[in-house]
Amino acid sequence: MSINNQLTMQMFPFLLYNSAKCGGKSQYHVLSGERHTYYRITYNHPYDLSEEILSIYETFYKSLNPFDPQSTISKVNKNEKVVLDAIFIEAFNRSMELANKTKGIFDPTCSPFINLWGFGFKNMEEPSESLINQIREYVGYNKISLTNNSIEKDDSRVQLNFSAIGDGLSCDIIACYLDSKGVHDYMVDIGGEIVTKGKNKTGSDWSVGIIKPPKYLGAEQSSKFEVILHLSGKIGVATSGNYNNYRSRNGKQYGHAINPQTGYPANNRILSTTVIAPDCTTADAYATAIMAVEAGKLDELLRTNEAMEYYIIYLDRQDNYRIKQSEGLERYV
Repeated sequence: MSINNQLTMQMFPFLLYNSAKCGGKSQYHVLSGERHTYYRITYNHPYDLSEEILSIYETFYKSLNPFDPQSTISKVNKNEKVVLDAIFIEAFNRSMELANKTKGIFDPTCSPFINLWGFGFKNMEEPSESLINQIREYVGYNKISLTNNSIEKDDSRVQLNFSAIGDGLSCDIIACYLDSKGVHDYMVDIGGEIVTKGKNKTGSDWSVGIIKPPKYLGAEQSSKFEVILHLSGKIGVATSGNYNNYRSRNGKQYGHAINPQTGYPANNRILSTTVIAPDCTTADAYATAIMAVEAGKLDELLRTNEAMEYYIIYLDRQDNYRIKQSEGLERYV
């Protein structure tokens, strides 16, 4: 049994009883809608798999939705007794792996800072240096661990939030399910985070556009594509930018990219980041980390993962658009 099938069976055993291949003419199906964000799943298969896919999506959010007081993650954050499900464990383990790899620039315990600046599930408080220093006492991925399927915290105030990899992880899980059903051609797009495999309906590589971001928060967003990526094989793509998610306070605007090491919104002049990686969870985490990193530490962060490609749009000191991209990204353009 493949790793993908093992993972899918662990998380959703009730969906795999009828996973044997069946006869029938293959055709492209499209499942689209909106939950907390839009989703559009296109796949080539003899049968409609919408019911199973939606069941996976529902199970995912019952585990990881921080806005649902009955979700697994909410109970962990409230220090309640809870049996940890396979999705939560996968999200936790991948988050710890990626936090360690990025040296804490991506950090799933950053939730108190996210709330402080008005981007979480609590009302915005008055950010101050003293409050940030207080919060820093219980932010840090090294302050929480998973032992024998139980969460252990160094401080009971430690909070988890997997939103920074949520869309990417849900893409990967649905892609694993499609793999288990023998689907060779698909695009899973959840909130702009994407996993592709095989070819589209015309027999061509899947195409993904990177939108040119506005220079300033609050400015009208352009519909112009900066570049079109052509994706072959199985691959994950994630894009992060502040232009769709920002707050205003005391006449100043702040993007949603919070540096967990400083407690402040990033000030690195990066407008958007697109990452291509073998899986979408990794791509999502690195896109988040690149947006949040301090300007002087960007190159160090980029060197921590040789398996990814990146396309970063930023402003120079004269407010001109500039591009920083990995050498290997050219093969996708």
